[in-house]
Amino acid sequence: MSFLGLGQSSDRYGIIIDIGSGSVLTAIVHSNPSQKHPKIVWSHREHAPLRNIDSLEQSSKAVITALVNASVLIDSEGRKALHEYNQEAQPTDLQCSIAAPWSYTVTKTINYNQEESFEITEELIADLTKTIQDKISVEVNEDEALKNLGLKTILRTTMDIIANGYRVRYPEGEKAEEIAISHATIVAQEYLIDAVDEMKDKLFTQTLSRKLSFMIMLFSITREVIPHAYDVCLVDITYEATEIGVVRDGVISYCTHVPFGSFSLAREISAITSAPLHEAFAYLHTEKPYSFIESLTKTQSEEVEAVFESYIDKVSTLFHETGDRLSIPKHISLHADLKSESLFLDLIDKAARRAIKSDPNITPISKEIIRQTYKQTTDDAADDIPVDTALLLSAQFFHKQKQYRNYEYL
Repeated sequence: MSFLGLGQSSDRYGIIIDIGSGSVLTAIVHSNPSQKHPKIVWSHREHAPLRNIDSLEQSSKAVITALVNASVLIDSEGRKALHEYNQEAQPTDLQCSIAAPWSYTVTKTINYNQEESFEITEELIADLTKTIQDKISVEVNEDEALKNLGLKTILRTTMDIIANGYRVRYPEGEKAEEIAISHATIVAQEYLIDAVDEMKDKLFTQTLSRKLSFMIMLFSITREVIPHAYDVCLVDITYEATEIGVVRDGVISYCTHVPFGSFSLAREISAITSAPLHEAFAYLHTEKPYSFIESLTKTQSEEVEAVFESYIDKVSTLFHETGDRLSIPKHISLHADLKSESLFLDLIDKAARRAIKSDPNITPISKEIIRQTYKQTTDDAADDIPVDTALLLSAQFFHKQKQYRNYEYL
């Protein structure tokens, strides 16, 4: 059984996949352009086994297993839910976002100038863009750590064009003495891409596939909901990684990550306290995430506090890796599980203070999306708000897809 196209209706139905560092989300969403947010028809997050993982290879195999299990559910439960929601509805798009450490967002800027003014042509822009793409390809191929991972380009986009110091959207035909083009290339691990493509070919043959990094999606949504924040540090915290993206003057200039996230913290806490891993993970997802320390012995308390201190130090070090000589922007757009925001607001705040020696301005991006687009006008409005924050961002990106036409999906 395959989903077919939707005809000419302005409503869109899509398959959402979010591949995190330790889990896979699948969902079916309904986007009506007249509404501020899409409707979540069905969703499910499949977790990789919550256990000690000794290598990236082991972790990736666990994520692929989660993807396979999730595809079985969307093929059965998801189809049934969609049919019950609207018997006529058929998805047209499959959108897949991929988080670190499985994806990498690489950006570069090229400058071109002449002593006398010249006309900006399509050919010139194409040549400059090709030059940037070639430089990015060389950089990725020369990076031993990246080369050994088997990466494949999934998206390219021109993020910014500046002519004579002014940002321009359509510069063709204009005269200038100098032009600068900022370009981003998204690469992801090929075996994950192959697994997603295989899922699409088996289950959703009539859908158009779009793949991107979670970081570029977080950047796009942050730019939408915080439009006047041109210098921002994007922070995405997943189960097994913490990734940052440095945005300067409205453009992502650098991305990096550390392979340590919320599950990683839970593992170390579990080892210290002898609490089951799922219980240690639950400690971190409360309004008072440090309260469990009160019941520990003095030695255990000191060791747990050292774990949190170590994470703060890891992120503070990450904040120094900005790709230039500048510190991270003071404005931080934070994405984390809603239930763990209390913890990570505190940890990221401490890490930022340590890195920039001043007070950061942290915006929990999920709550900002909810505030702007999910205003509760009825008693049951809260039922429509996704509790899975990655789903919240993914669905909103799908809903606003037409705004990102300059994204070249490969």
